[in-house]
Amino acid sequence: MGRSRTKRREGETNYWIGYTDLLSNSLLVLLLTIAVAALARANNEKPPFLPLTEKESFRFGTGSYQLTPQFKAALNNKLPWIQEQIKKYRIDIVEVVGHTDGQPSPGSSNLDLLLPKAASSPNLKGYQSGSNTDLGLLRALAVSNYLKAQLAAQGIENVTVRPYSAGSLIATDGKYSPADTKDRADRRRIELRFTREEKSAS
Repeated sequence: MGRSRTKRREGETNYWIGYTDLLSNSLLVLLLTIAVAALARANNEKPPFLPLTEKESFRFGTGSYQLTPQFKAALNNKLPWIQEQIKKYRIDIVEVVGHTDGQPSPGSSNLDLLLPKAASSPNLKGYQSGSNTDLGLLRALAVSNYLKAQLAAQGIENVTVRPYSAGSLIATDGKYSPADTKDRADRRRIELRFTREEKSAS
């Protein structure tokens, strides 16, 4: 009688051990599935972009590409957010896009001669824009050079900063929409776009 009870208890114990092992394995599989899904979502999640508008003190003088003290101070205020995006999305490329309005930009350009030196020059001087496309690029270059220096000062040196110009061709909603020739402050802006190279995203 006592022996049969002992066998029954041992059988019940083995049953519960097997059941708890099954639960533990199921929980482990569930946690791994959640972790893999979160990692995949992080890899595929699209980073935000940051428009720097005149309303937020990101203003250039008419026809100018020089950064004002107000512009630099406003950009410095955005640096913690920029660093957060770089870390969160493992960003290794920041694209700086210069946008202008459609007011004609008279004059002749010397960019073809001087642009090769622009990336290594912390202070851009002596450049002449002959079009809004030129002006957008010079403004993007000025912001790029300043941003690179600020990130390097924070120990972030593995991020490539690339300047581009959209001239007066892209509206604030991102659609191709060439601007008219009027003074339109909303069209004048710098956009920061955060991206990863394919090899980094995989």
